[in-house]
Formats: sequence, C-alpha cells, structure tokens
Amino acid sequence: MAKVPTLERLYECGDVLANAKGLTHKAHKAEYEEILLGVKGDDQCKRLSSQFIGRFFPHFPDLCQQSIDAMLDLCEDVNTMIRMQAIKDMPNLCRDSQIKTLPKIADVLTQLLQSEDRGEISVIESSLMTLIRRDTKAAIIGIFSQVHTGEEIVRERALRLVHTKLKTNTTDLLNREAQAQLIAEIKKVFASATVTGEEFPRLMAILNMTYLPKSTAGQTEMATMVTTMADLDMSKDFDYASAEAMDRLLQCATHALPYFSASVPSTAFAEYLICKVLPHYYQLSDIPGADTKTALCKLTAEMCLHLGKLTNPGEAAKNVFDRLIDYMPLPPVNEDGSVAPSPSLEFTKVEALMFAFHRICRQAPTFLPEDEERLKDFKLRLQYLARGVTGYIGKLREFLKTAGTKAKPADGQDDVKVKQIALRTNENIQTMIKDLFHSPPIYKASVTLSFKERSKSDSGPAAKAGEKRKPITFYSASEGTGAKQGRTGGMAGKFGGMRMDGEGAAHKKRVSGGRPTVSAYKPGGKVARPTGQYKAPQGKYSSKVAGGVNEEW
Repeated sequence: MAKVPTLERLYECGDVLANAKGLTHKAHKAEYEEILLGVKGDDQCKRLSSQFIGRFFPHFPDLCQQSIDAMLDLCEDVNTMIRMQAIKDMPNLCRDSQIKTLPKIADVLTQLLQSEDRGEISVIESSLMTLIRRDTKAAIIGIFSQVHTGEEIVRERALRLVHTKLKTNTTDLLNREAQAQLIAEIKKVFASATVTGEEFPRLMAILNMTYLPKSTAGQTEMATMVTTMADLDMSKDFDYASAEAMDRLLQCATHALPYFSASVPSTAFAEYLICKVLPHYYQLSDIPGADTKTALCKLTAEMCLHLGKLTNPGEAAKNVFDRLIDYMPLPPVNEDGSVAPSPSLEFTKVEALMFAFHRICRQAPTFLPEDEERLKDFKLRLQYLARGVTGYIGKLREFLKTAGTKAKPADGQDDVKVKQIALRTNENIQTMIKDLFHSPPIYKASVTLSFKERSKSDSGPAAKAGEKRKPITFYSASEGTGAKQGRTGGMAGKFGGMRMDGEGAAHKKRVSGGRPTVSAYKPGGKVARPTGQYKAPQGKYSSKVAGGVNEEW
C-alpha cells in the first residue's frame, strides 16, 4: 500500500507540477497520485491536497474518477473547515476539457445542501453558482437530479437556490437551451405528483422566467400543467370536507389565472368550481388565515372572464344564481308595510357572483325568463340592491371628494384605498344591474372586476365636468310588495344601514314575524345564510395570504 505523504512532500509534488510545461505533466503522474493520497493524511495535508487536486486535475484526465472520489472523501470529512475547502475547490474539477463532469459535480454539491452549518451552506451555494455561470444547462441537470431523488430538505433548498439565483441573473444565464432544460425538469417534477403546497408557487415562478408563458402555445401548456395538478375530475365528487383539498384547488386556480385568455379558455376550471364546489358552499372547510368563501367567489368570477363553451350552461347558471341570491336579500318590510332598516351586505361576493352569473347567462339567456316567479323574485332583490348601491356610491364619492385621493398615511390613506375599491365594486354591480333589470335580461355590459388590476383603457369614459350621471330607474317598491312607495333619491338621503360588508357599526336587526310576504319564490339548496363580513379584495387566495382589511367608517 502506498505511503501517505507528509505536508512537506505535498509541497514538493506541487512545486514539480507547477514547474512542468505542456505535455511534461504526464511524466509527473506519480506526483499527482501522491497528492491524491494526501486526502488520507492529517488535516493540513487534506486541505492542501484539495487545493492541488483542483489546480492540477485538468492535466490528468485519465485519473478523473480517482480525483473526484478523493474530493468526495474530503467533502464528507468530520472537520468543517476541510469540507468547506473541498466544496470551494470542487468547481475546478469541471473546467475546460473536463466540462462534461459538471452535472455530476453539481449533483454532489446539491446533495451537500443538507448541512445544518450556515457557513457551509453559503460556500456550497457559492460553488453551485460558479457552476451555473459556467454551464447553466449542465448545472440545472445536476441540481434537479437531487430535486427528483434527494431528501426533502435538499429538494427544498435546491429549488430555492435555483429560483433566487436565476431570478436575479435571468438575462445573463438563461439562454434558450438552458430554458428548455429547466422546463423539461419542472415538467418531470410535476409528473411525479409529489409537489407540495410550498414548492408549487416556486416552481411556477421559475417557469415564468422561461419563454414558455410568452406564447399562446406556452400559456396553454402551463395552464394544462396546473389543471393536471389540480386534478379536476368531473366524474368524482369534490372532497369539500378537506382543508388541504380546498387549499390545493385555490392555489392551483390562482396560479393558472394569468395564462387564461381569449385564446386559452378557462372552461375546465370554471366548470369544476361552479358544478363541483359551489353546491357545497356552506360545507367547505375553512383554510387557516384565509376567507375561503370570498376566495372561491372571486376565483369563480375570474375564471368566467375567459369562459369557453360550457357543457351544461343551465346547471352552471343555477348553481351561481343560488349563491348570488343568498347575498341579495328581499326588501325587509315591517308590519306596518314600511321598509325596515337595510342590512349590511357583502358587496365583494355580490360583485363576484353577479359577474359570473352575467357571463354564464350569455350561454343560458333563457334561464331567468323561463321561470316567471324566479324572475319576479330576482327583480325585487335587484331593485332593493340597486337602491342601496346607488346610495352607497353617493356616500363613497362624497367621502373621497372630501378626503382626497392622495392623503398622507397618518391621515387615512388606507381608508381612502378601501373606499376607492368599494366604489369600483359598487359601480360594477350598478352596471350589471342595468343589464339584469332589462326586460328580458341582457348580458352585454363589459365590467373589470374591482379586485383585478385595471388598465387605463378599463376605466371607462369619465363624466364631463358639471354633467349629472343618469340614475338607474326601476318600478317602485310598492309594485308587487305591499310596501309603501319609496323613491331611490329618498332612500339615498336616509342611507346609512347598507354598507360594505363589515364596515361601520353593528348590523341592525330586521323586524321579524307577521310581515307581509314579498315573494312567492322559494329558492332551495341553502343550509345557512351569509353573516356579512367584508374583506377588502386582495387578489390572492392561498393560505399563505393574510385576510383583508376591516375598516370602520
């Protein structure tokens, strides 16, 4: 057995190899083999061997595997400083003609991410970044080898590294070939069906760095990947009792949304939410830290924005309608026939569900007219809602005119922002009510949801200075209700009970018992009534996002 060299002997071998020129290195193979044996010496010998192996490795390609094995031994040493030295020198094993070893070296370094020493992890990440800069595609192959087969902690840290480093160096590192490799690796991860809730957003963010979402074909592919992840099986019932299943569905739907368009319809997601989830609306498991029902309503609305041909438009319209009227109360009437104080309404849900209904009924235009009693009942609810909306819009505009749109934070900027969203919400509802109150109902209005980002082109034509807006006119409350005549203007003047959900004082109780019947229509399928809690639209729906803002006005 060959003798392990001393520190002095290692320096001698290093001097010989450093002074060798060109092809004469081959004549000093014995000295390099002694350097390889140095990894079995004391701590000083090990560190010096690591440096010399990294320096002279390219001159001895026939000893490639022995060199890698020697460095792996050092990477597993009990001494942290020796491991860190070896990790720092590892990228030197894949330079120039040895570039083909880069995926293997990246694989080895990625596996070492399981270390609990923060200093060591920092050195590992630095070495991996060196490999990524040297050959991004090869490094991706090596890193994802551990993503596919490594320990959970290694997988998590590897994905975080790829996401963080590529995000800050996308232009410099991700050429077309590297992007193609990244897409292929992530597809393989998705196909494994082992993606966790924490990994999914990161993988989607990495895909967004590639060319995939920049074309219609790529957007279709990404939407298909997410749809497959969501497991939208229309032949099975949705597991509404599972908070995990609900969170998974909402996260997948949220991440799929950006890829849907007129060219990439969201029909599959929309049908699943409407036909499989909405019927269990009041039985859904709550996700900690999130308003599940509000999230579902918003997502349903956004999925209906790019709706393709539905399998059963009538069923879809009914499922959304049943939830919509839950948030559209009939006019509460006192025993003497007067209109009782207005309840607090959840306008965010009303806007979302009304938008979905408005879109779906473009494919089911006879849904309302085919049932005379249902249409009559719905118009009563619309009339009552319209009065409240009109009055509330007036109060919001008055508030914003007084508060200004650029208040300082200390002066209530957050309150201004909430009121601005509330105004857009109610203006959208007002616009859709005009269509729905038409005889027969029409579905032509174009609305940009208040909880989506609005472009300048979506803002619509502004009213000219000094020009009054035309009010919405309906038949009076006395028609078919037995209530006293009440005009929209009068209602707005006394307006105070109808507010954005959860905004303002406690809800006033309705007067019950002995009141006149206002509608013969009996909607079915409800097991509970909404309580009225407004959450300011956020545009995010997973359990990782905090709830909305409750503001007192």
